[in-house]
Amino acid sequence: MKLNTYLLLGFLCMVGISYYLLIRKTNIPLNKSTFVVGMAAGYAPWVSVNEQGEYEGFDIDVMKALSKQMNKELVLKDLGSMPSLFMALEQNKIDVIIWGMSITQDRLNRMNMVRYQGETITSFPLIFWKKIPDGVTSIEDMSGKNVCVEPSSSQDIVLSAYTSINIIPTEKVDDALLHIQYGKADAALVEPAIAKKFKKKCPEIQILDVPLAPANQVKGVGICIKKDNIVLTDQVTQATNVLLENGSIQKFESKWGIS
Repeated sequence: MKLNTYLLLGFLCMVGISYYLLIRKTNIPLNKSTFVVGMAAGYAPWVSVNEQGEYEGFDIDVMKALSKQMNKELVLKDLGSMPSLFMALEQNKIDVIIWGMSITQDRLNRMNMVRYQGETITSFPLIFWKKIPDGVTSIEDMSGKNVCVEPSSSQDIVLSAYTSINIIPTEKVDDALLHIQYGKADAALVEPAIAKKFKKKCPEIQILDVPLAPANQVKGVGICIKKDNIVLTDQVTQATNVLLENGSIQKFESKWGIS
């Protein structure tokens, strides 16, 4: 009788330890009721701050709908820049990053990404103020010139391959427009949606498309989740699929002018 009791206790102990290790590995607190999302303002139409001091934008609407679908309380953390977002995700200070993040092969190697918007992008726009310089017909012709790019972005990865180009880091994408407008940089490599926004705001902008190698092509926009966070990845994937199927994402796209 005692032997059976000891065996049962041993079995229950093993089950408990295994469950604890699984939860620890996936970094998911038991019955977690909050959805902590990292983002950064100043990236309209994805995320910005309105006159009332409230966050708004395409990603804000997606975050709200996603947390509701997952039956979790949304907690927003404005971390200011892409490097800060990646660091916070790695340190488990946030659950996910939702910030118009391009899905690239390099990022897929480092984290899980759940696509919620966009199709494959085969080129990035290189934007100039008023005129594309004479003799510049490709990115290779920018040798020795100053080009703005957001640190840790997919554009930064592309630009870093051209060692003869002088890279000017801009923490906020809107700063890139100011840099080319006031002659602090010759051009800026940005997201297509950002180039569209800049062009609408400033018709003086001229655009040169930079073709991307297959490894650098963007496969839509995704929600970043830690590689070992399997449970949350499944939850976000299921909730995102619902929003895509019921037309919510398309509704937000129309509202914010994102195609």
